[in-house]
Amino acid sequence: MKAVLGILGLLLFVFVATAVMSDAFLKPFNLENLMKRTALFGIISIGVAFVIITGGIDLSIGSIICLVGCGLPFLLHVDYVVVGEMSVSSITSRSATLELARPPDVLSAGDRVQLAGSRSDADGLYTVTAVTGTRVTLEPGPKADSDRGRLTRVLDTSAGGTTSLIVVGHGLAARDRVTFVMDDGREGSTARVVSVDGDRLELSESVPAGLSGVYRLDRRPWTSVPVALSIVLGASLAIGLFHGLLIAKLKLQPFVVTLCGLLLYRGITRGFTQDQTQGLVDEYPTLKLIVTAELARIPVVWGLIVAGGVLLAVGAVWGWMRSRRVEEGSGTLRRRLLWPVCTSVLGLFLLGCGVGTRDSEQAIAIEASERQEVRVDLPARTTLVVVEARESGGEWEMIADAGVELSEAAQELTVPSLETIRGVKPGEWVDLRVVVVDRAPLKIGLPAPLFILLAVGVLASVFLNHTIYGRYLLAMGNNEEAARYSGIRTDRMIILAYVVCAGLAGLGGVLFVLDINSAQPVDFGNFYELYAIAAAVLGGCSLRGGEGTILGVVIGAALMRVLKNMITLVDWMPTYIEYAIIGAVILVGVTVDELVKRAAARRRLQRIRGEVGE
Repeated sequence: MKAVLGILGLLLFVFVATAVMSDAFLKPFNLENLMKRTALFGIISIGVAFVIITGGIDLSIGSIICLVGCGLPFLLHVDYVVVGEMSVSSITSRSATLELARPPDVLSAGDRVQLAGSRSDADGLYTVTAVTGTRVTLEPGPKADSDRGRLTRVLDTSAGGTTSLIVVGHGLAARDRVTFVMDDGREGSTARVVSVDGDRLELSESVPAGLSGVYRLDRRPWTSVPVALSIVLGASLAIGLFHGLLIAKLKLQPFVVTLCGLLLYRGITRGFTQDQTQGLVDEYPTLKLIVTAELARIPVVWGLIVAGGVLLAVGAVWGWMRSRRVEEGSGTLRRRLLWPVCTSVLGLFLLGCGVGTRDSEQAIAIEASERQEVRVDLPARTTLVVVEARESGGEWEMIADAGVELSEAAQELTVPSLETIRGVKPGEWVDLRVVVVDRAPLKIGLPAPLFILLAVGVLASVFLNHTIYGRYLLAMGNNEEAARYSGIRTDRMIILAYVVCAGLAGLGGVLFVLDINSAQPVDFGNFYELYAIAAAVLGGCSLRGGEGTILGVVIGAALMRVLKNMITLVDWMPTYIEYAIIGAVILVGVTVDELVKRAAARRRLQRIRGEVGE
C-alpha cells in the first residue's frame, strides 16, 4: 500500500506541476486524450504485471501490438469492384458491334456504356442501340477493331450541388463508392457516398467539371469483423501459450524467449504486409467507436467538487480509524496520520478548484461609437448575453438580450451604434457594455477505453487478490521451488501468466490501431513494452517477482502518460530529450521507493528488537 501511495504522490506532483506550467494541460480535449492513452497503456501494463509477478519478463509486447495492429486492417481490407463490368471478346468497327464473353445481365437499348482497355482508338462513351445474345450494337460505332476490352454501364447524372449528384435508379447506399466518368470517356476520381436522399447522393468529393456520369463500385471486404478479431486475438493468445511452453517446459530464459519474439513477430508483420502502411481509412466507423466513443460527458466543476468531497471524506475516515489504533504516548501518531492528512488536503484542493472554476456573470466594456457597429469578442461557451447602456452618470439599463450559438472557441457579437440604439430605445446613451449572463458548463468526456481499463483492472485485481490462482502466482514469484514443493503446478501458472500478458497485448493492439487508424509495420508499437514494464515497476511490481498491485500498475501507467504530456506541452522542455527525462524520473522514483522500503524494514527490525529487549 505504501508503494502505491508513493507513486500516487509522484503522479499528483507531476500533474499539478504540469498544470501550473502549461495552460493547455487542463483543457478538456487534452484531458480526454490523456485518459484515453492512459487506458490503452494501462491495459498492456496490467498484462506485463502478471509476468513480472511470476519473476519473468516479456519484451515482445510491442511486436505483438504491431502484429495485431497491422494484421487487423490487413484482414479487414476492402476491395471495390466495378458493378456490371463485362469482358469484350472482339470489336468490329464496320458493323458497330461488340462481342461479349457472356450475355449481359443488366444492359438494354438506350443505356450508356464506357468502353475501355481495347488498346485502340475505340475507347470512349457509347449508347447501346441493340442487345442480341452476346452481341451489342453501339452508336456511334467504334473507330477501330480490337480483340479485347471492358464494357461498363454508366449511370446518367445531373448536378445537385458542389458535392451532390442526382442519379435516377442508382441503388446506392451510404459508404458505397462511385467513379466519375468524364465527357471524353476517361475515368475520373472515386468518391464515397456520404448520404442518400432519394435520387440525391451527397458525396465526399466535389463533382468535377465535364462530368458525363458515374458507375457503381461494389464493396468486397476480405473478411468480416468477427472473423478478423478472432484471428488476431487468437494469434496473440497462441503467442502467449508458445512463450509459456518454452519457458515452463523447456526451461528457457524469459528474456531470451521474448527477445526473440520481439524480432520474430515484427519481422513476420513486415513480411506479410510487404512493409506497407496498413489502415482502416474511412471504413468500419462502428468498430472504431470502441475507442473513439465517449460513454459519458460530465461537467468539470461538479466532477472536481465530487472528487474533492470524496477524497476529503475518505481522508477524514481513514485518519480517524488510524488514530484509534495508536496507543497513548507511542509517538507514532504523526507518521500514521501523514497519508490521511495528505488525502484530505488534496480533497480540499480539488474542492477549491471546483468552486473557483464556476462561471459567473461577466461584463465586457465597449468603446461605443456614434455611427459604427462594434464587434465584441465573447468567452467560449457563451449562450446568452445582455446588451446594456447608460446615460452620463446614470444606471445601466438593458437594451436587448440575445442567444448565442454554442461554441468551444471564442465568439463574436455585433453591437449596433449608439445612433441605432437611440432609435430603438430613446435616451442620451453614452456608454455600452455586454453582460455574459449564461455559459454552457465546461464538460469533459469519458472515453470508452477508460471503461475497458476499469473492467480489465477489476477482473485482474479480483483474480490476483481473491482467487487461489492469484495467490499461486504471488507465491511462485516469491519462491518458485518452494511453491512447487507445496503442490502448486508452477508450469501451469507460468503459462497462464504469459497467455494473459500476450492476450492483453493483443487487445491493446486492436485498440491502438482503432485509435490511430493506421499502422506502419516498421515502428508501430516501438518501445511500448518498455513503457508497460516501467509502469508496472513504478506501480510496485518487483522484478524479483512476488509483489505487485493492479492499482499501482494503473497509477504507474498514468504517470508515464502525464510525463510524456508534460514534455509535449511545456515549451522550455525540448521534446527530443523525452526519453532521457522519462528515464530519469523512473530511475529516481524506483530509487526513492527502494530507499523508503529499506528504511521501513530497518524501523520494523528496530521495533522488533525493542519489543524483544523488553
